[in-house]
Amino acid sequence: MKNAMTKTGLATMALALVLITGCATNARVDAVEAKADAAQAAADAAMAAAQRAQQTADQALRAANDANAAVTRLSETVGRK
Repeated sequence: MKNAMTKTGLATMALALVLITGCATNARVDAVEAKADAAQAAADAAMAAAQRAQQTADQALRAANDANAAVTRLSETVGRK
């Protein structure tokens, strides 16, 4: 009887160890997923900032082209006089 109780106790402890290890593994997986989610959010924010910077650069280029065209028209006007 004592042998059966010992085996049952060992089996119970083994099961508890497996469950605890599994929970610890799940906690590590959750931590890694949280870090990955944070990294993805940071990457998304960086991409949005890069897109805004590109739009600003495009606007600046259009403004420079418009200014260049205005100077060209002005120099043509002055040259005709």
